[in-house]
Amino acid sequence: MSRCWLRLLLMLCLIAGGLWLPRAAQAQSVSCANPSVGNVQFGNVSFTSGTVNLSGSVSWSCTSTGILGLLLSPQANITMCLNLNTGTGGTQANPRLLSNGSNTLQYQLYSNASNTQIWGSPATPATPIPLTITVNIPAGLLLSTTVSGQTPFYAQLPTGQSTAPVGTYGSTLAVTVNGSYTMNTGVQPSTCSSGPNTLNAGSASFSVSATVQKACVVTANNVNLGAVPFNAVNTTGSNTLGITCSNGTPYYVGLAPSNGSTTGAGQLKGSLGGNTDKVSYQLSSTPGPSGTPWGNTATTTTVGNGISGTGTGLAQSPTVYATAPSANFTPDSYSDTVTVNVNY
Repeated sequence: MSRCWLRLLLMLCLIAGGLWLPRAAQAQSVSCANPSVGNVQFGNVSFTSGTVNLSGSVSWSCTSTGILGLLLSPQANITMCLNLNTGTGGTQANPRLLSNGSNTLQYQLYSNASNTQIWGSPATPATPIPLTITVNIPAGLLLSTTVSGQTPFYAQLPTGQSTAPVGTYGSTLAVTVNGSYTMNTGVQPSTCSSGPNTLNAGSASFSVSATVQKACVVTANNVNLGAVPFNAVNTTGSNTLGITCSNGTPYYVGLAPSNGSTTGAGQLKGSLGGNTDKVSYQLSSTPGPSGTPWGNTATTTTVGNGISGTGTGLAQSPTVYATAPSANFTPDSYSDTVTVNVNY
């Protein structure tokens, strides 16, 4: 009977001892789940918006799976690269392009807040530097240890794109991930491929968009009829407007003298105290006393008695003519203010 107990005790000791025998790290691995990148939305813009700057972030998660024999997760030092392609908006990398049919809008994505380092990929010689993330997973008393984080990136839609037609522009970009890592050495790989182990990583995609809206800007130059004798008739002067509207945007321009006339028939007022004379004048879109009257009945859809045009994104310069039929008034300097209404 005592001999039987001895055998059983020896077997238990062998089994227990087997739990602590050194084993190869067959279950040891490091992986990073597919990153997540939020869509970049520049929103509603126009040539009047100026440069638009945004920021976004990449969410990532990496896991070090432990050695089953030791019941702990080993330390992992990971260098991970997120490689970004040019996107579906166009094949060029600098600047990248958003597209709306055959029309394009320039933008760029950067890995630093000062917008000096373009987020790119070694596969694109013009922008070869990927977004690099270093991850350090400490050793833990578990079968696996996971570290998660967010890494920022930056987006810019530059000004100076006034000729972009109205519409929604977009591009879908692909992020491919590669990397390397060391185990239990405390040494960080200097590059994504310099570590002794290849990272099991994923991929991601996200979109960039902007909507170009209608916009118009107008500037006006004074019309000076000059110094004239009292017996002058049909004195005419002219000058130009500066009208800049989004490419492809129809617009209709009306002129409104200060007396509220909708036919462009205004009155100049004197500057001297006590002078109640008012010099009549007529605004027109063509020269001379018989020019086409230019009034203020234009709307957003009809030209009325104004003028019409279609924006190109560049300044257009229609001419305004003013004619004073008579100058037989008290000697003085006469003036009036005309409001330019651009309807679009």
